[in-house]
Amino acid sequence: MNYKGKKGVDISSVNGDVDIQKIKDAGYDFVMIRCGFGSDIKSQDDSQFENNVRKCEKIGMPWGTYLYSYALTVDEAKSEAEHVIRLLKNKKPSFPVAFDMEDADGYKSKNGMPSNSTLKNICKTFLSRIKGAGYYPMLYASLSWLNNQLNDSELLNNYDIWVAQWNSTCDYQKDAGMWQYGGEVNYLESNSIDGVGVVDKNKCFKDYPTIIKKGNWNNWSDGDSGSVGGSDNQDKKPEVTYCVKTLKRGWLPTVKDLEDYAGVSGDKIVAFAVKVSKGSVWYQAHVKGGSWLPKVTGFSTTDTNKYAGNGQEIDAVRIYYETPSNMLNNNVYKAKYRTSRVGADYYSWQYDDEKSNGQDGYAGSFGKSMDKLQITLDR
Repeated sequence: MNYKGKKGVDISSVNGDVDIQKIKDAGYDFVMIRCGFGSDIKSQDDSQFENNVRKCEKIGMPWGTYLYSYALTVDEAKSEAEHVIRLLKNKKPSFPVAFDMEDADGYKSKNGMPSNSTLKNICKTFLSRIKGAGYYPMLYASLSWLNNQLNDSELLNNYDIWVAQWNSTCDYQKDAGMWQYGGEVNYLESNSIDGVGVVDKNKCFKDYPTIIKKGNWNNWSDGDSGSVGGSDNQDKKPEVTYCVKTLKRGWLPTVKDLEDYAGVSGDKIVAFAVKVSKGSVWYQAHVKGGSWLPKVTGFSTTDTNKYAGNGQEIDAVRIYYETPSNMLNNNVYKAKYRTSRVGADYYSWQYDDEKSNGQDGYAGSFGKSMDKLQITLDR
């Protein structure tokens, strides 16, 4: 699908628990999701961001994201950029990453509205950092702010613009990437969507999924972008490759899916690494007598940042698979994995980090070293 000319909506926690399927059924083709607001503080993450992303990906709805800015200084803008980068780790939006520059709640006015020069530098700082991190940046602002506070050719000519103008036409004089044409007041169609309520409406002027995937933006790469509408191998289940390091033998040969298991009976596992042929995976180790180590996304037996483990015995693992966007309409996969305690049978299969339907959210048992690991993908 070419998304040029398509309509979408933007949502945040203010809209509550949104039914994305109803948005899709109402004829909207993409969603811009607020990831948070202000500086890089977890309490300022949008409480519905993760939920909204998962719902979009489950039904194959393309999405992008935006952060509402409270920055009064360039340093605060830097923190806001890191806020977004943290939340987008392991995610692949196919629409831009936008900086929402406005003063809707009067915060800037009440706390000393920055000069126009500072406002422009705040925008440039954020957008430059986002671009440098490999994400496709976009500036959101009202037509009035674009024509006055932010009227700077270096800013407006170097980044895509998302114009907010609740009107029957978009009167921005330069090329725009997107146009927010209505919300509480809507000039082109009904204000609300049945079963969803009032949400802001937008029109896209560029085919962003094609631009972003072909340009390897937003964590997309040549190996998984494919054609935007899907590929000939779209229905083929991605392959999982993994290996473990044991206390006595070191790193062992890799294993693919369930052709075998990784490990040696009786030899305690102290590290492991996982990769997939398509999509992305993160994984995590819990060490005996300790806690969860940081999540890992790479795969290497020589780079300590690209395998899970620190040399101590591992007693539990957590693995999560993210299905690529061009497969979502057909198959949504989860990581399916299990471990065995030294000298004992396997524990039950676990799926991603789920905790419902008898799932633990991880495989293993705290305090009991593991010696075998099996991983595959399942629906």
